[in-house]
Amino acid sequence: MSTTPAPPTEPRPPSRRDWLGLAVILLAAFMELLDVTVVTVASPQIQDSLGASYAEVQWVLAGYQLTFAAGLVTGGRLGDIYGARRVFVYGVAAFTVASLLCGIATSGPLIVGFRLIQGLAASLMFPQVVSLIHVTFLGKHRAAAFGALGAVTGLAGMAGPLLGGELIDLDLFGTDWRPIFLINIPIGVLAAVGAWRLLRERRAEERTRLDIRGALLGTFAVTLVIFPLIQGPQADWAWWIWLLLGLSVPVLFLFWVNQRRLQERGGSPVVDLTQFRGGSFGLGLVIQFLCFAGVSSVFLILAIELQAGHQFSALKTGLAFLPIALGTGLASGIAIPLLPKLGKVVLQIGAVVMIAGMVALMYTLRTYPTDLTIWKLTPAEVIVGIGLGMIVTTVNDLVLAEATGPSAGSASGVQATLGQAGNAVGVAVLGAIFFGLLSGNATAAARAELPSFGDRLRTTSVSPQTAQALEDGLITCFKDQSGADDPGKIQPSCTALIGQAAQAGDPAVSALVADTMKETTRKHFSHSMDRSLFYEIAVYALVFLLVFRLPLRRGLQAGAAH
Repeated sequence: MSTTPAPPTEPRPPSRRDWLGLAVILLAAFMELLDVTVVTVASPQIQDSLGASYAEVQWVLAGYQLTFAAGLVTGGRLGDIYGARRVFVYGVAAFTVASLLCGIATSGPLIVGFRLIQGLAASLMFPQVVSLIHVTFLGKHRAAAFGALGAVTGLAGMAGPLLGGELIDLDLFGTDWRPIFLINIPIGVLAAVGAWRLLRERRAEERTRLDIRGALLGTFAVTLVIFPLIQGPQADWAWWIWLLLGLSVPVLFLFWVNQRRLQERGGSPVVDLTQFRGGSFGLGLVIQFLCFAGVSSVFLILAIELQAGHQFSALKTGLAFLPIALGTGLASGIAIPLLPKLGKVVLQIGAVVMIAGMVALMYTLRTYPTDLTIWKLTPAEVIVGIGLGMIVTTVNDLVLAEATGPSAGSASGVQATLGQAGNAVGVAVLGAIFFGLLSGNATAAARAELPSFGDRLRTTSVSPQTAQALEDGLITCFKDQSGADDPGKIQPSCTALIGQAAQAGDPAVSALVADTMKETTRKHFSHSMDRSLFYEIAVYALVFLLVFRLPLRRGLQAGAAH
């Protein structure tokens, strides 16, 4: 006699308190994610105000990324052991205090040190965001909650440059760049108090101790991967960068051996290796890694393209990203109801739309190489935003669908770490491609402008000898400026070229040199960005193909079963 299997039970709907708790979680996540991008546009002001070196300013951003990535796995495990709500509140409080310290810093070394602390605080806070959503919301409600997190992730990335540029332009009470950190204080206090009152505590049922050895090995291993990837471009990929990357392999192996042996003895490792047995958690992490390797890198390079190549101000660059934010918001609203019906297909749709957006952006760069405007960028950026929204709304839930039980925090920490590693790898790879094209093709780009430059020179009063010297100086200047580590610093050869033009005694010559440099720079940046985007197309094509290997998860059965 056969029996009909009972239909799956509908998950308990979240309470009003759960939804209010989600709002608090998302507020804290927005604060943390915003802090990554908002600093980028403030770098010149921080450097001038504090008298900091170029390297110190780079580490204001890189130091945060390093400690954030290195602490994520341990931060996630601490949430499993001591309670996700408690660790979340402590992380938010520490992040708020570190923000205050950054906002009152008086020197380059001080702000770098405070940013390292801020990154560690974020590594305590952020894994709990994903973990608390994962255990609080089930089935279609989890899809909606992760969709909201995806929307916040996309919007924070887009809002950072705009908010940073606006705060700097306002110069509130003569504080210059400092409000980009100080604004976190009221947000952090509100998030900490709200979390303590609204969130339900979640911890492993069996109280365990933190695996100190595993935590240290894991942190060291992540540092050996992330640090060289961040520092590599500044160090011109010196031999010691590759040595550190090579050392990460045996350290990662030692970490894996330590975790496996501890688990075999019945201990509680930092990373629950059973999550990788069967199922699709491991493959989901690879897909997450690739998605982040594409998303963060293209926005960083696009910001450089607009600011260094087309002389957009920080505020104008932020405004230029608004169409992406608009597309992200639209896509999140579309993806949330589609995810329970289509499952992983939503992620594939996002990958296809991202590829279409990159093609549209390439077309825009080729059509308007010297006169890009926000309006001309808008159609391509809206498409990119829609693809981004479909991806970030979906990927968290698909990756963590099988991460259950007492190790949800550990799984979310691993997931976030792979996302940060993807960020670093993507920026390193696309940055190497983009800057390699800038420096490698600079001479050819300058020579391509010489016929027009020479024709216009002959309409002035300069001698043939002076004209030849200016042509040679233009090539040298453009090559040196294109390969400079600090794009904002005028190279000596360019200073010499400006001097030569002034000595010609004809104001039209100086204007001609300035116009030619500006037009050549815009063309060269646009052409280099255009060719670099083939990397993005390859990344999202690979994401599209790998998603076929994931279970369909239509209806989010995995999530609904808890």
